[in-house]
Amino acid sequence: MSSGPPIELPRRTLLLTGGALAALTGLLSGCSGADDAGPQRSGEAAATSEGLRRRAARDNAKLLARYDATTAAHPDLAGTLTPLRGTVAAQLTALQEDGAPSPGSAPGVPSDADGALAELIEAERALADERLRTLGDAPPELARLLASLSAAGSVHVYLLGEARA
Repeated sequence: MSSGPPIELPRRTLLLTGGALAALTGLLSGCSGADDAGPQRSGEAAATSEGLRRRAARDNAKLLARYDATTAAHPDLAGTLTPLRGTVAAQLTALQEDGAPSPGSAPGVPSDADGALAELIEAERALADERLRTLGDAPPELARLLASLSAAGSVHVYLLGEARA
């Protein structure tokens, strides 16, 4: 892809992004502080849940750093990446319970915009897949959150693919 005019997403794509963000916000606000399993979780289950949440937050911080590095390297992609970056930032906020994870280090970004988008697509896809794999280890509340984040990541994969086309 050449560094020509900025990529403009079709209106339906932007509406899909907004709808996904609204759905994510609704799902996150619908998660209660109580566990659906009934009595308080054991110390081991709570530690597992906390570890999964910390890892998910750390992964989101890395993805956010990738969006920032890509936008810095390819300012012409800012119109496409800014709404998606905003969703990733909102996800990070939802995952944080007691402070921010250390920001991810800025990854290297391909010099061509198409290659940069391809790397973002792969990062989003890998993270969405990883979140699905961890659902079985997560308590219900966290599993709902991870499933929502995975779905949002899949939407990002689609939208980034549309931007490459």
